[in-house]
Amino acid sequence: MMHRITLFILAMTLLSRGLAQQTLTLDECLAAAMKNSPLSAQNDMYKQSGGLQQQNNSIGKLPQLSINGQATYQNDVTAIPIKIPGVSVPTVPKDQYKISLDANQLIYAGGAIDIQNKMEDLSRQIDQKNNEAELYKIRERVNQLYFNILLTELNAQVINNTLVDLDSRLGKINNSIRDGVMIASTAEVLQVEILKSKQRLVETNSQKQALVNTLNILTGMTASVSTTFKTPEIQVDLTAYSNLRPEFGVFSLMQQKLDASKKLSATRDLPKVYGMGTAGYGQPGYNMFKEGTSFFAMIGAKATWNIWNWHQTSRDKQIIALNSSVIENQKKAYDLSNQAQVQQYLADVAKAEELIKSDDEIISLRKSITRSVYAQLENGTSTATEFVTEQLSEEQALLSKNLHQMQLLQAKALYKAATGGL
Repeated sequence: MMHRITLFILAMTLLSRGLAQQTLTLDECLAAAMKNSPLSAQNDMYKQSGGLQQQNNSIGKLPQLSINGQATYQNDVTAIPIKIPGVSVPTVPKDQYKISLDANQLIYAGGAIDIQNKMEDLSRQIDQKNNEAELYKIRERVNQLYFNILLTELNAQVINNTLVDLDSRLGKINNSIRDGVMIASTAEVLQVEILKSKQRLVETNSQKQALVNTLNILTGMTASVSTTFKTPEIQVDLTAYSNLRPEFGVFSLMQQKLDASKKLSATRDLPKVYGMGTAGYGQPGYNMFKEGTSFFAMIGAKATWNIWNWHQTSRDKQIIALNSSVIENQKKAYDLSNQAQVQQYLADVAKAEELIKSDDEIISLRKSITRSVYAQLENGTSTATEFVTEQLSEEQALLSKNLHQMQLLQAKALYKAATGGL
């Protein structure tokens, strides 16, 4: 019996402590999750898309070339109503055709194209910030999984120690039973508790396996229950608040985009100047009375100025001002909510630190009580059930300390995430 229990404990200990080769850190898991996530590739996609759109916008600064052609027949043409004897008066042909190359070159548009490129760049940055916010959620999920895995490992160690202790005490009790000092039911009580401890260990290791499997999906790694997960040291400055979250940065970019939109709206009220030119071949040319086909060409400039747009620009400015106020209110609301959340994390850190201070004292007292009750059991003044109760209380005190340690690390990690330092 003892031999089988010892082999079981050894096997479960090897499984939970991960005496195999692989060792992982939290930073490695976070980096792997970022690399594995399809969202990581999107920032480059946004950059490429934005660059292509800016190239399209900048085409407006280049000459716009087009080839135009037409052929017509008309029932009447312009004619000179004068007849001079002996003189042949030229006539405009009723069938006309021409093909031409037309060019237009923007000379001045109030900087509209540059502003459009600036807005496109800001749109790209907003998309990238929103994408980073989604990646942040993955980091937070990996954090949670990692700390839960560490907690299951610590709990498995505690349960293993309980099994070893119970197995050792069961051996002594069996000796006492053979000597006639104790009754057989005393050993049975311990045997039942050993079986229950085995069940708790199976549940704990099963929970770890599920957590590791989920972590593997997010990171693309091949960790196992035998992998060693190193406990991280999380350093945070809890005295100074800063908000570097990607979501918070989106608000500033949105304000900048509105400012650019305001400038773009103003360009509609400015004159636009174009250079233009045409070169072609057809019948007739610019000299309508010259018979036959001929080459024709023209260069020049033109200007357009929309001097009245029914207060559209004024309304655009009002709309932009209102949207700016909305964004500012959203920014303040988000920051207030984030500050409130940060205060909760600070309280969680302080609470966990206080609980850990008393955990060691509670554990020490629990161990002392367990030893005392076991001594009474050996002397016949206590029962096996009373001993098992105290043994479980000692185990629970150890598990509580593990929980508080992980809660402290997780609260610090959540604080870093809330302030954008993750």
